[in-house]
Amino acid sequence: MREKLLTFGKDFEIKEASHRRGGHGPGKAKYYVDNKVLRARETFNIRSSRHGEVLYQVQERKLRVRDTMKIEDGNGDEVAKIKKRAVGVVCDNFVVKVRGDRDWQIHGAILDHNFTVKENGKTIVKVHKNWVTPIKDCYFIDIDEDCDDKALALMVVIGLEDMSED
Repeated sequence: MREKLLTFGKDFEIKEASHRRGGHGPGKAKYYVDNKVLRARETFNIRSSRHGEVLYQVQERKLRVRDTMKIEDGNGDEVAKIKKRAVGVVCDNFVVKVRGDRDWQIHGAILDHNFTVKENGKTIVKVHKNWVTPIKDCYFIDIDEDCDDKALALMVVIGLEDMSED
């Protein structure tokens, strides 16, 4: 994922890594994230094309204790909720309640972009900055092929990052 450095509203695109040069080069844009700043909150929308339909959105509520965040689909229905579970010395632990009875556990250092998302003990998302040391605004999100909703997994990463910035 790579953010544009000098834009109002933090719009960015998520690119698929190319398989050339060892799979670490930038590929074509796979998802687009637009950020709107409205009154007392920020909203992140993820789309499959630049002007396409909203797949998911996360809304920041600035005047509230930041221990939970809802992810909604394009119709405004809640599909997941990110909850801060424990605060550690080295890393924070979060849990994501996905559509009722599924839980994703998050462990690692969110601000350092070094964490994993697991479901039933299996890693479904790994976020890391390997191989991108000279590029400060870029990091990798490896999503397991068996993950049934890659856009939701990406929205969880965006929500976690937004929650951890505060």
